[in-house]
Amino acid sequence: MRRLLYISLFFLLFSVVMSCSRSVDRRLVHADSLMWTNPDSSLAILNTINRDSLQGDENQAYYALLLTQAQFRCNIPLTSDTLISKAVDYYSDNHNREHYTRALLYKGGAYEDMGNPIEAIKWYKQAEDNADSTDYRNLAQINMRLGMLYYKNYASNNLDLNKFQMAAHYYEILRDKKMTMVALDYCANVLRITDVNEARKYYEKALSTARELKDTTSIYSININYALMYIEDSLYSQAKKYILDAFRLNNSFKENNNYYMLSLIYVNQKELDSAKYYISLPDKSQNTAYDSLLMYKALREISLCDNDISQYRKFNTQYNRISDSLEHNETKYKLLDSEQEFDKSTKSEASISLGKKKKIISLLIGLLLLISAVFLMLYLKKKKDSKRLIEELKSENFAHYKELNNSLANLDNNFSQTMSSKLKAFEELMSGAYNEQQDYNSKEIVHKLGPIDDNDSTFWNGRMGFSPT
Repeated sequence: MRRLLYISLFFLLFSVVMSCSRSVDRRLVHADSLMWTNPDSSLAILNTINRDSLQGDENQAYYALLLTQAQFRCNIPLTSDTLISKAVDYYSDNHNREHYTRALLYKGGAYEDMGNPIEAIKWYKQAEDNADSTDYRNLAQINMRLGMLYYKNYASNNLDLNKFQMAAHYYEILRDKKMTMVALDYCANVLRITDVNEARKYYEKALSTARELKDTTSIYSININYALMYIEDSLYSQAKKYILDAFRLNNSFKENNNYYMLSLIYVNQKELDSAKYYISLPDKSQNTAYDSLLMYKALREISLCDNDISQYRKFNTQYNRISDSLEHNETKYKLLDSEQEFDKSTKSEASISLGKKKKIISLLIGLLLLISAVFLMLYLKKKKDSKRLIEELKSENFAHYKELNNSLANLDNNFSQTMSSKLKAFEELMSGAYNEQQDYNSKEIVHKLGPIDDNDSTFWNGRMGFSPT
């Protein structure tokens, strides 16, 4: 009967385990496995899944997480946080820490795409706070996204550098050469303003990795950034070498600032026609703030070469206006404040939590002391009661002993002396038994209690009426 019960329990446990293993849709698991190496394929798989066909809240949340992540990874702008919020809500009460970290990360990504970097940073910081210390992939992504937010909004203060360095560290652990290269390139971009020598080291590392990977797009981009470093340091000959090396790759990916950089190089080398040619190529309606800054800088230099002072003043005013707006970017300060506020809040919560822990520990210690005191009192009371009982027993037994000893005193001397010596040994044993502090020689006393020598014929003389047979 017992064996049958064990077999039934085994099959019940086995069926539960199998049902749990089947609870997650295999298509979602497959899409997740391709997410990092091939996000396009992952997105294609997710797009073939009818969401209504997914059974259970777990599959619905997993789908919401993966679809948001795949869109973000494929550079498809996220226009709402509704979908990813379902994953955040589900995993917040779930024990899957990695999925919850990812959900927080891509909710931040959704806000970043929607043009709300202040809200984005809050979710990125929550993701960072929740991430396990060995969750290198998510930690790398979180640091990369935070670094990009600061970098794009010119909120350096070394925060962007720190984030890019941490991202590079985690990508190196993951042996992800592609993303390590990207993080190193951004480290160099930040450092080129403050430390050219250190920036050069990062650029060389990034370029070496790009060449190893035969990644022409990255080689192009790093060369452009390298050239910009020399432009900012007014070393136009070195800048020209790197930007022309990039253009020789015949890469179709050319941004507006690339042309403005070439224009700036040529005007400083007194090649005015080339400078005017390159500045005329880009679609200026597509300029970013930084593109416009480079454009007005080049136009200002061209005006000086043309001796057109009025145009120079006009372009210089525009250049200073954009430069000031970037320097005093309101979003920049809000981003910095947002991180600081989050860190302060986290420390405050940690402090409150620590305070609660200390209070609980103090209460536990107090409770233990109270329990110890009660047990000590009970022990002392018990010991006192035991001592009283021992004293009573001792008094009673010694009374019997004295009575017997007095009786022996009236008998024949030989018998009386022998028995008295035995009783004396008993007295010593009794005294030792009733005194737990006394250390006595038990062997010696036992020897005294040894058998009476049968050859001693005089022992039984005068034995209270007995005579030897």
